[in-house]
Amino acid sequence: MGILKKIFGKKAVVVEKTTPKASEYLIDIDPNSDSLSKAFKDFYQNHFINAYGLSRNEVDTYFFDSMSENDKEIAKRLIRQNLRLRQSHLFKAAGILKDKEALPILYDQLNTNTDLSWLLVIGQAIWRINGDDIYSKLLRQLKEHSSDTMREAHFDQIVDLKNKESIEMLFSYLSDKSRLVQSMAISKLNFLSAGKHEQKQRYDKEYFMSKKTDEKFKNDLLVNLRKII
Repeated sequence: MGILKKIFGKKAVVVEKTTPKASEYLIDIDPNSDSLSKAFKDFYQNHFINAYGLSRNEVDTYFFDSMSENDKEIAKRLIRQNLRLRQSHLFKAAGILKDKEALPILYDQLNTNTDLSWLLVIGQAIWRINGDDIYSKLLRQLKEHSSDTMREAHFDQIVDLKNKESIEMLFSYLSDKSRLVQSMAISKLNFLSAGKHEQKQRYDKEYFMSKKTDEKFKNDLLVNLRKII
């Protein structure tokens, strides 16, 4: 999986490189049909015409919730019949749409890939559909991975499980060798402790390190994690 790191001012942003070509896809519908909703057409535009915004997390993915059930079934089929192209945004869509029929393809991809970055994307999709524990094992592998870029690129996934281990992982990343990962952990912990995004962070690394054994504090973070993410 291609991974890019771009610098905006002092902030480093890690994005997955996704450059799909429309001609690669197997499309058996008329995406401009009047029978399809605006939500579906926005879904189609961002998954089969230009997925760059998705790779940078710049797209409002409202369409997953707004599509009709009929549109969702069409979307699932389009995603499913193109999964073997091995593009991260398609794997993610299969998971978000909870397409059980995609599971055989996803497991095949999981078993034939060895790169952890791909495995995390595929494992996340599988977990969203059926809760397979393989995803939590992959997240533990991420923590031990030698590549700073790998941990930076997939950092946001560590809170997916929304359990005690998610909170423990956040605290463990305070000591990561990557300063960017440390900064991301501090930001996420501030977000969870406040229960919302704030322009100025309340607490620094030392404060959270002092709370590593405070079970009540960590439980409060978990409550907020389950509410707001």
